[in-house]
Amino acid sequence: MATKKVYLNTAAQIGGKIATALISIFLIKILTGYLDIAGYGLYSKIYNFLSIFAVVADLGLYTIAVREISHHKGDAKEVRKIAGTVLTIRAVMGLAIIALALAVAAVIPGYDTDVAMIGVLIAGVFTFFGLVNSSILSLLQAYLKTEFSFVSTVLGKITTFAAIVLIAYVALPKPFPNPMENSFPYETAAFALVMLAGLLGNVVMTVSLYLYSRRVEKISFVFDRECAMRITKASLPYWAALFLNVVFFKADVVMLSVIEPQAVADTNIALYGVPMKIVEVGMMFGTVFLNSMLPVLTESMKKGVAELEPLVKKAYSLLFFFWAGTALFLAIAAVPVVEFISNANYVADGPSGYDSSDAMRIVAFVFFFFFLSSLFTYLLVAAGEQKRLLKINGIIALANIVGNALVIPTYSFVWAAVVTLVSQVFLLFLTARAAGRAVGAATFFAKETFAVSVLALGSSAICFFVLRDLPSLGNFATVVVAGAAFGVPYLLGGGMLKNLVRS
Repeated sequence: MATKKVYLNTAAQIGGKIATALISIFLIKILTGYLDIAGYGLYSKIYNFLSIFAVVADLGLYTIAVREISHHKGDAKEVRKIAGTVLTIRAVMGLAIIALALAVAAVIPGYDTDVAMIGVLIAGVFTFFGLVNSSILSLLQAYLKTEFSFVSTVLGKITTFAAIVLIAYVALPKPFPNPMENSFPYETAAFALVMLAGLLGNVVMTVSLYLYSRRVEKISFVFDRECAMRITKASLPYWAALFLNVVFFKADVVMLSVIEPQAVADTNIALYGVPMKIVEVGMMFGTVFLNSMLPVLTESMKKGVAELEPLVKKAYSLLFFFWAGTALFLAIAAVPVVEFISNANYVADGPSGYDSSDAMRIVAFVFFFFFLSSLFTYLLVAAGEQKRLLKINGIIALANIVGNALVIPTYSFVWAAVVTLVSQVFLLFLTARAAGRAVGAATFFAKETFAVSVLALGSSAICFFVLRDLPSLGNFATVVVAGAAFGVPYLLGGGMLKNLVRS
């Protein structure tokens, strides 16, 4: 029954994520056409920059709040106290990081221009509402009642999409007047309006989710000192580990913007930003599944390894199957996928001699290793062993920063992608070992791993030969044909493998 609730809860959220992923893909298409490459690079680097501050403000409270509320679901008063205290802490932290982000941006080259500072301010407010939204979602997640997040997320994305379409095609369409003939800063205004469109969508999403959450529990801004101290103390080790994890995952873009000459930095960040945005959109799906698993893992942990290990095996098998297939498909079909989602400028060599498809072939595999390592991270959190993550993520973050510092000056963003991938591989190894020791359950399942690997490689070979001999059909048709060439044998084989492995 618990597993069924996880699947239903996950299915509802994935429905929303599929809708938002489709909207996000169209948004990338519009933004890469409306903003020039350097403008899209600035857009990407600002959100990467703010994501680091968002984790600072998060304090690791989302995951810990889900765990704590799961422990007290029978006590409505305690649930309201926990949820309200978390909401207050994160809101206050959200306001603080707006000021902090602006102060830091003002002293970093590439972030200290007027247009970049405007973007940082707007993205800071965007982050504030994101923190409030996820605080509310932690309550719903603990009750496995996140169905409405489908509606609120889609509503927010549609609002953003509609606003950007209005800006790009009605309010401020291109081409802009010649700056020599008109002194109005059209480029700056266009960029600021695009950032405001994202903020508007986040406001709509947060308000709608809050109104729905009151049907589950009537939470509000409250502050209980004892509760705050207890939850914060529990969350700080996980927060530090999460912060280090985000640092190694986001530091490459910040380092690109600082190390490379300003004349080429934003262009290279844009070329790197498109495949990383695809990865970011894809990551939503696995994260939804793992968030839904957390309350069940927490409950099964109390019943022992016999109850826990089958859940771990199911999660491992599902994540391995889905993300191995996704990674290999994106690596093989990198050029048509990138050009379909953006435009031809992103598959033409940039200043460093690389294009977005080169990075796509590498970062596609970040999907795979990220979610397997995340499964073991969630196991450690469910077991209350989040302190172990601090050392692991500290080692990985340091290695990643050193690696990027060594390769970026000579090899630019493609080798930054290699460093991120290698870091993720080591993170998987270390978290799997730590989780196995902490919970006493198996973290590697050889039969499932071998069977899915053979199937994925076979489907990849079919897709490769189909693409090699495919006549020019246009990007969309090419992606569809490649997807069918890979997906049909992979999914059919997956069904047969499920029965074979079970027997």
